[in-house]
Amino acid sequence: MPSIRASRFRSIAAVSAAAAVLVIPACGGGEQPELHSRVDIPGSAHVAPHWDYDAEGPDHWADLDRDYLACKSGHQQSPIDLPSHARLEPSEHITVDYHSVPELALVNNGHTVQANLPADNGNRIVVDGTPFDLAQFHFHLPSEHTVDGAGATMEVHFVHKSAAGKSAVLGVLMQATPDPSAFDPILAFAPQAVDAEITVTGPVDLRALLPGVVDQFRYQGSLTTPPCSEGVSWTVLGNPVPVAAADADRYRTLFAHSNRPTQPLNGRTVTLAGG
Repeated sequence: MPSIRASRFRSIAAVSAAAAVLVIPACGGGEQPELHSRVDIPGSAHVAPHWDYDAEGPDHWADLDRDYLACKSGHQQSPIDLPSHARLEPSEHITVDYHSVPELALVNNGHTVQANLPADNGNRIVVDGTPFDLAQFHFHLPSEHTVDGAGATMEVHFVHKSAAGKSAVLGVLMQATPDPSAFDPILAFAPQAVDAEITVTGPVDLRALLPGVVDQFRYQGSLTTPPCSEGVSWTVLGNPVPVAAADADRYRTLFAHSNRPTQPLNGRTVTLAGG
């Protein structure tokens, strides 16, 4: 049974430094740490501006910064509404190679609760023969992807990176249940304060966070948060996993909603492979 070590609080500078090493911009996720308003000083590094899901929400992200223009002008944006009648392509099936990890570092980054994994943790997915190593996973409420217009209570995004620097995200829909779930040791101890970190000591079995049947929707998309960069290989599992209603409610007290609306498909192909 995973256990919890004491919370640690870090400065915004420290969080940003750690994110540069450990965190792939979330797909979601990159869910990047909370950042301050842009300051342009000659010779200084560009600082990305603050964004959120409310006043400076998805409809306004592209207006906040030149680096966020893809959020409005991109043609392969995520998330999308997944059609259950997607073309069946068995050859498109990806391999998910997950196992237990000794610990997770849970961080409240101001946008989501993110679980950072130890380096060289050995968890990965293989997409079209290319391995992508798992770096972190994080949550959205309600779900970002929908199936035939219907969403789920939450969604978890497992964010991976290849040796060439490409990103691949595995999305799993989460449906509320009155019973406990495999997410309890994670969501029950989600840090309350922004920039707070809590270490969950395991082992934590990542396979328990996936459905038993891994039917897969696949398409090419983007990060679901600024800068909304495209070229992300997306796989969303067709079967939801349970999440305790109490855990979803607890997460909702931290982030009332943390989802980008679905984006136009713009002629993209969505394929479906059986598990």
